[in-house]
Order: sequence, then C-alpha cells, then structure tokens
Amino acid sequence: MLANRQGSSSDAKAAAALTFVTALVEHTGDVTDGELAAVRLAGHSDAEVVEIISHVAMNIFTNLIGKAAQVDIDFPKVALRNAA
Repeated sequence: MLANRQGSSSDAKAAAALTFVTALVEHTGDVTDGELAAVRLAGHSDAEVVEIISHVAMNIFTNLIGKAAQVDIDFPKVALRNAA
C-alpha cells in the first residue's frame, strides 16, 4: 500500500497504471501518446484505461466537492507527500 501511495509497485501492470495516473494528474489529463502506449503495453485494455481515468476523475471531483462544501473530515487524515 505504501509503495502504491508513492506511485510505485512491484507488480509491472500496477506500476504502469500508477505511472499513467501520475502523468494524468501532473498534466491535467494531457497525456502523451507514449504514456498511453506504455499503459496499454503493460496489459491494460482500453476499457481499463478508461476505468483508471474515471477513478482519478472521481477522486478529484470528490475532493473538490468536499472542499467547496467544507465537509468535516470524519476519518484520520493521511499525511501527504510532496511530488517529486
């Protein structure tokens, strides 16, 4: 779990998804053809790529709603790490 939070994994397919997610977030969705090809080459189907993007979008959307509505956090906060 810690490795995943740090954007890495010992599983090659999961690592490719995490690398893709990092690019997706850092470039606000403007991924390169190479980044898209890499996640596909790792074994992710087009449907899985759409699912990965959907999960990222839902997390961002949920965070925006929570911040705008000033929702009280009712679970332990997780320390964020600085992007490399």
